This record gives sequence, C-alpha cells and structure tokens, in this order.
Amino acid sequence: MEKEKDEKLPVGITKEMVADAKVKYGADKVKYVEILKENSDDVDIVVLACVPSRHITGQWRRYCESDPKKADDILVKNCLLSHKEEVLANDYLFSGALNGIAELIPMRKAVVKNC
Repeated sequence: MEKEKDEKLPVGITKEMVADAKVKYGADKVKYVEILKENSDDVDIVVLACVPSRHITGQWRRYCESDPKKADDILVKNCLLSHKEEVLANDYLFSGALNGIAELIPMRKAVVKNC
C-alpha cells in the first residue's frame, strides 16, 4: 500500500482522479492503459480508464454491426477517465485507447458439458 502512494503517477493523472474513480467504479475496475507510439513499442501516453460495465458493453455490442463508429465512441467516451479531449482529437490515440479498453471487457471462460 505504501509503495502505491509513493509511485509516480503518469502525466495528466492526479491522485484525486484515481481515488475518485476507484470510489465510483471500484478499486479493481480502474486501470492505466498505455497507448504506444505509431509503429513503435515506446509509450506515447498513459490514460486512466475503467472496465466497461455490462450496460456499456451491451450498448457497444448493439452498434458493433450497424454503426461501428458509434460503437467505438460509446466504449471510449464512457470508459476513458483522463486525456479525453486529446484522445478524441487524434485518430491514433483513439484507436489505441479503443484497443486497450476493449481488452478490459470482462470475459470469463465457461466449460460446456453434455447432460
């Protein structure tokens, strides 16, 4: 716990932002998403995001086939908690944020057996 307090936060993300997000979404639902530079493994920007809720995931799936742009906007605009204006204004950052947030969608494995 002490290590977490001393840890240097990414640029543009404050302790208050993280604390407020953890209260609102749950401590285990708030994540950092590193968006890499184009054609590189170097980090361009680190954003704060929350794990998509079942409601947001449902809205995203609703539009995936019929209006993919709207589906992408739903996911990013509802789950991105920092750097929103910057990400929405840049196609590369947007696609990176979308990719990272999509990886946060909770998926559990199931085992199907005959009766």
